[in-house]
Amino acid sequence: MKKLSVLLGALFLCCISTSNILKASPLINQLMIGAKATIMIKGIVVDENGDPVIGASVTEPGTTRGAVTDVNGNFSINVVDGSKIRVSFLGYKTVTRNAKDGIKIQLQSDNALLDEVVVVGYGQQKKVNLTGAVSNVDLAKTLTGRPEQDVAKALQGAVPGLSIINASGDIDSNPTISIRGLGTLSNGQKSSPLIVVDGVPVDDLSMINGNDIASISVLKDASSSSIYGSRAAFGVILITTKQANKGDKISIKYDGHLAWDNATYLPDYPDVPTQLKSAMMAKARTDGGSVELFGMYFDKLLPYAEKWQQQNSGKKGYSLMRPYQSDSNVGDYYFLNGQPMYYADYDIKKIWYDNAAPSLSHDLSISGSSGKTVFYLSFGYDKKQDLMKFNPAQRERYNATLNLKTDVTDWLSVGARVNFTRRHMGKANSYNNIYQYLWRWGSFFIPSGIMQASDGSQYDYRMIAMQKQASRLYNVHDVFRMNAFAKANITKDLTLNADYTYEIDNSNLSSSNHSVYGMNWSGVAPTYIVGTSTTNATRDNTKANRWTANAYMNYNHSWSEAHNLNVMVGVNGENYSSDYFYANRTQLYDEAYPELSLAYGDMTKVAIKSSTQNRASTGYFGRINYDYKGIYLLELNGRYDGSSRFPEGDKWAFFPSGSVGYRFSEEPYWKNLNKYVSNGKLRMSYGEIGNEAVGDWMFISRVSTISPTDITWLNGSNTKVNQFGMPDWVSPTLTWERIQSANLGLDLGFLNDELTLSVDWFQRVTKDMLAPGTALPASVGATAPYSNAGQLRSRGWEVSLNWRKQINKDLGLYANFSIGDSKVKVTKWNNTSKIIGYTGGIVTDADAKMYAYQGENWGDIWGFETDRYFTEEDFNGKNSDGSWKYKSGIANQTGIQTDNFVYGPGDIKFKDLNGDGKIDGGKGTADDHGDLKVIGNTLPRYEYSFHLGGTYCGFDIDFFFQGVGKRDMWTLSSLAFPEMRAPDLAIYSNQTRYNVYDPANNIVNISQSNDFPCLYAGNEAPGNVAALSPIGGEHNYYPQTRYLVDMSYLRLKNITLGYTVPQSILRHIFIQKIRVYGSVNNLCLLHNGCGKLPIDPEMNDGQGALTYGTWGRTYPITRSWSVGLEVTF
Repeated sequence: MKKLSVLLGALFLCCISTSNILKASPLINQLMIGAKATIMIKGIVVDENGDPVIGASVTEPGTTRGAVTDVNGNFSINVVDGSKIRVSFLGYKTVTRNAKDGIKIQLQSDNALLDEVVVVGYGQQKKVNLTGAVSNVDLAKTLTGRPEQDVAKALQGAVPGLSIINASGDIDSNPTISIRGLGTLSNGQKSSPLIVVDGVPVDDLSMINGNDIASISVLKDASSSSIYGSRAAFGVILITTKQANKGDKISIKYDGHLAWDNATYLPDYPDVPTQLKSAMMAKARTDGGSVELFGMYFDKLLPYAEKWQQQNSGKKGYSLMRPYQSDSNVGDYYFLNGQPMYYADYDIKKIWYDNAAPSLSHDLSISGSSGKTVFYLSFGYDKKQDLMKFNPAQRERYNATLNLKTDVTDWLSVGARVNFTRRHMGKANSYNNIYQYLWRWGSFFIPSGIMQASDGSQYDYRMIAMQKQASRLYNVHDVFRMNAFAKANITKDLTLNADYTYEIDNSNLSSSNHSVYGMNWSGVAPTYIVGTSTTNATRDNTKANRWTANAYMNYNHSWSEAHNLNVMVGVNGENYSSDYFYANRTQLYDEAYPELSLAYGDMTKVAIKSSTQNRASTGYFGRINYDYKGIYLLELNGRYDGSSRFPEGDKWAFFPSGSVGYRFSEEPYWKNLNKYVSNGKLRMSYGEIGNEAVGDWMFISRVSTISPTDITWLNGSNTKVNQFGMPDWVSPTLTWERIQSANLGLDLGFLNDELTLSVDWFQRVTKDMLAPGTALPASVGATAPYSNAGQLRSRGWEVSLNWRKQINKDLGLYANFSIGDSKVKVTKWNNTSKIIGYTGGIVTDADAKMYAYQGENWGDIWGFETDRYFTEEDFNGKNSDGSWKYKSGIANQTGIQTDNFVYGPGDIKFKDLNGDGKIDGGKGTADDHGDLKVIGNTLPRYEYSFHLGGTYCGFDIDFFFQGVGKRDMWTLSSLAFPEMRAPDLAIYSNQTRYNVYDPANNIVNISQSNDFPCLYAGNEAPGNVAALSPIGGEHNYYPQTRYLVDMSYLRLKNITLGYTVPQSILRHIFIQKIRVYGSVNNLCLLHNGCGKLPIDPEMNDGQGALTYGTWGRTYPITRSWSVGLEVTF
């Protein structure tokens, strides 16, 4: 660390000293500016039709001198006599001409944006010269054209290979981001890309204001990302913020919108009698016992529920609860001999969920130039509320950004970037996972009404009382970032860049638990649901500091207008440190003042925790780009990387990469084919990069304390002795994980590049992956140490198709489509047992890695193949013990029966895949799995998106579709199967079509078109099929094809319609631009693989333990309706 500090300090001192010497030395000043006087030239820039191009950038290469064309396309610029000028504008081909006064430059359309500048690691390249797998995000269609407060969510479907997965609609959560699939099984299977904003790594995209972003590039392969070192093992998302150009007039821009959210999907309950009857039917088959919840016996409750249904139309809202008067007026509840009986059918969706939760955003920016200084200043504020009607969560974000750059001389530019972001999250700190409990028991069991006592006092019931009276949990997250940078054009071919960033990241959480007073489930009078003795106050703080320094030199030279060389070398360093502190104390004097110092609970119950984290990394890097006439392209990269995460002797490693390209469309032999294929390029890359994100302290042997409740040893005074666990075993040979990636690509342009096609095939192999070592004897008392024994392969392809056509001055149309796919396979693992069933569904990360095996497709879900429902014709009556006699040719399922469940008519019949006449899972291995097969995979496949849109006479419209072609999940969700959990006895509106086999009462309804088999209470426990135990399910709900959740979908993700007021009108009121728009996010699903399952197919979470049927019972995904206004002065 000291060496790193000295190195970086010396580097910056060198830069400062060099700057001072250069200023002081006339000789060097002459060298810098070429000892030539400057002259002013004027000119005009027009398009193919001769119309002026407004806002085109005009620069003298190799200097800081530049200008921007005005409303008439005119410009003036000081240049060295005999030099060249470069003119560029988005959507047109860049032009370089000899500088002369009165010059007229005509720009040609660049339909494929081949001359578009793409930001890459420590530099920029023209899109046409890219040889690696790099994609540029179309900001007009992802951020600037539609209202989306979260940058990460806006990137969903933006480029092929970039996967954005939302698990729920929680406004305090962030989506999972990955590039080209899963990359490692280490560190909780986290394969997150490195996110770099203006050269600085950031951890949270939700802290970035989308309106401040100028460009986003996605680096997918090692050849393009390895320049960033070990943190970029799984790709890079490069973000550059806005900066004005020299010559820009000062402009003020406002962008604001209002929006209203509602849920895309919510479950619902059938009427109360249906709920009660289903529970009694299931329970009768389970054990024949009485059915009750908290003392409410369903057989006694049913008559009241039926009368309530007859006496009321529809469901009940949040209102006063009416007591029982008589059988002709049963009211909503009855206290029967001190036992509450609740039978009203409450409208859970209407009572609890807001159908128009508000959100808003306001962004104001000022940008322009003054003399040799350009600046961009912005302020942003947005606010969003979740769908909970009672005590809803609210998120606010404040942003302030200042980007400043000035030309000290003709060859030296310096600047600063300052950004502050505050994210304020407030929500109810209730005692229950509210979204889970709303959908746990039934619409009658959570009384969502108001109880009025005899004295007229009104009280809420438990769930509403706990939500309304809950204290607020506040989490304030502040990020303050300061950056200084300098760029020196030492000669026209040689530049030096240096920057230094210091970041302070501070997160403060404050919360408390309040007492709750109201009506409890089992009581008949108001009482403390949560007593005052359980009140407490909590404070939680994390403060992190990070500095990042970069310095790199770039040499760019061309010879004979044929040979073009660009060489870059540099050094990078980063240091991160954080401190965490937590404190909690019970029993508040006054709940209105939830302070630690105002709590009086027993000091022995005070909880205090703290931790620190420190890490550093540095690297020396270089890149060589060469091309011959823009036809033959070569790029070589290398980085010598060091990380403090690794042990002595293994902190440093070298990682090379390279790529080549061949633009065959520029060859003379292609000239006659240009009218058909106007652009063609082959690309190939290969590289290696290290992965440092393998988890904290993986290379250090640690000792953990044993909890006092688990201590078993006493000293001579009969008091507990502090105990510690066994030290972790760490292999002394552990080293870096190495990621090797290969990419083969083809870029084509047709019809003068109106239609473009890009195709990529890729493979990423993670070698030396940390994997559990050989198992140790139990007598050792410790688990086996990790070793570099694993290998993972991700292989896939991507296709991107784009079409754009400017029909005439008023009408422009476009369409684009992209799709990507990848499969992940374990190609090496230290496990010969090949036990299956541990990677798909609800499995802990530790178990998944423990049982991985070579040849396994990661994410595979094993299960039975469902055949149909059994009928009476499948049996020859019953045995004396009540089991059924299977007919010849019908595979026997007796061996997989558990509890007192017996397969019979109306139940699930599985296919006998191995033809042995019985259904089983064999030995539960890949080599002997009986009748089991791979029925699905949890990883998303065939992720695709497409845009359709255009502009006409000031109107613009964009349709954005996004989807996933294949993704599966096995869940224990109570929403997926009726009466999933015996303690809950719940059934939902999507579960009322089930078989019934009750010949004793002459009720037999078995139909192959019914959605579910005969009911049985309790199906979530692991059965006796070993390979299926990890993901759970038994009886009629063993993992199987019929009830596998299909999470594929095609969604109309966004529609935006805007109108821009004509310039002819705005000129008279001194306004540059006015645009009004309306937008809808998540409007509808055109394909929903989930079918009748009442959840959004993007959801993959649940509040509380997923093994308790909670999957899908969480914050719903939302649909947003918004209107907005953009004004530029």
